[in-house]
Amino acid sequence: MELRQLEQFVAVAEERHFTRAAARVHVGQSGLSAAIAALEHELGDALFVRTNRQVTLTAAGQALLPAARRALAAAQEGRDAVAGIRGVLHGRLHVGAIQTFSAVDLPAVLADFRRRHPAVTVRLTHDAAGALARAVAEADLDIAFVDGPVDARLTRVRLGRDRLVLALPAADPLARAAEVRLDDPVLRDRDFLAYRLDSGLEAQISTACAAAGLARRIVAEVVNLHYLVEFVRHGAGAAILPPGAIPAGDTEIRAVPLAPPMYRDLCAVVPGRRPPTGPAQALLAAISSAAP
Repeated sequence: MELRQLEQFVAVAEERHFTRAAARVHVGQSGLSAAIAALEHELGDALFVRTNRQVTLTAAGQALLPAARRALAAAQEGRDAVAGIRGVLHGRLHVGAIQTFSAVDLPAVLADFRRRHPAVTVRLTHDAAGALARAVAEADLDIAFVDGPVDARLTRVRLGRDRLVLALPAADPLARAAEVRLDDPVLRDRDFLAYRLDSGLEAQISTACAAAGLARRIVAEVVNLHYLVEFVRHGAGAAILPPGAIPAGDTEIRAVPLAPPMYRDLCAVVPGRRPPTGPAQALLAAISSAAP
């Protein structure tokens, strides 16, 4: 079993299409098919179910995929380590991030990283914190910027925290309050909007509300923070949000502080059972040096 075969296998598994996978790994389709057939022969089991319309993984293919990704990641780490001795980084940096991450100006940091390390290709993915943490643990991402508790398989680097606010339309009478207590009876009859229920943010909000005895009446779940803010703007309900989700200078939405203060922790996560890749280490070093 060779790394090239594993790379080709992963390409087919992710593309679910031999023609697209062949283009991705720069081989002919017949050559790719022959390589996969040779790998299946070596392993003694079929890895894919092939039909005219799609390619799907067999149980054997599903079992091989995580190990193949880890092997490819380890090989890349080796190349990065050798390149790092020469002071040169190359390869890929796969970054994951939640939608609002105020502790770091991530676009600015990544742009500066690219200027410093032009031989590194950066890929940025957005998802819920739990999904991003799992992707780091399974070597699908090199580093992720998340909130809340994380997988025990990861190393957590604390970067800051947000004090959450109650977002309301400016015309709402409650928007004029200096602060709102979570146990205030006025919130019990309110309609609330929630960010995706599988997110670390929502988990922290639910825990704090439960501690205050507030059972929010959630009337909508929105998986995009921009649209969630727009729902608030149009009077669909109140929302507990990080302040960075509300556009700066917005006069139509008020951010009212909550009491007791409700915070969400912000951190970077890297694998805990193996060293971070060279590019991931360089990114963390750049963030640490830029911190006040």
